Amino acid sequence: MKLRNRVVLVAVAVAAIAAMAFVGTSSVFANGAVLLCKSKELKLCESPWPSPVTIVAHATTPKLLTSIGTIECEKSLAEITLLQTSLQILQLAHILSLGFEGNCHIGSTKCTMTVSEVGGISITHGPNPLEWDGVATSLSLGETSMNTVISMKCGFFLNCTYTLGEETLTTITNDVEGRVTLLFNKAAVNRTSGFCPQKTEWDATYVGLGTGLWLES
Repeated sequence: MKLRNRVVLVAVAVAAIAAMAFVGTSSVFANGAVLLCKSKELKLCESPWPSPVTIVAHATTPKLLTSIGTIECEKSLAEITLLQTSLQILQLAHILSLGFEGNCHIGSTKCTMTVSEVGGISITHGPNPLEWDGVATSLSLGETSMNTVISMKCGFFLNCTYTLGEETLTTITNDVEGRVTLLFNKAAVNRTSGFCPQKTEWDATYVGLGTGLWLES
């Protein structure tokens, strides 16, 4: 896929994705779903990208805001696949990969951030044009349910595992060139195990690498 057909995303890896057929435009709009279009149309998507569409996303200085300080990395890279089926009202994003790279730290203490499992994001239309709401969700693969799971270790005093859930919210927007941005503005994450701060929030902006992709509904 050419770079212009790929967009950076926050979020957030399913090993295998079943092939799914793209439904007709009229059916999709009747269901109130979200589409990726090749042009900015707003009212009716006459030139949708076929399903699935893979999107790549990049964030600089992603942070975990905690009750004991801010954990910051140099960058984060995510890759997701957007799917649309005739059985879905929501647009569903399968997170293929999510990683945190570079110098991760809290103060002068070095940290490591590891993503051991990835889930998905459900997307619905937001309150404004060219704005959508995303919610972290689990994905079913056979009898297995998968969520996005992030482990954080800082020195000898922090060793914590977080799971993204329905409290983990993102705002998704388009710019005039068809570049997708995902904003995690103090998005809540769930502590699931380990020695963790009392409160942790994900704060990061993932910006698309390419152009020519518009979310329409």
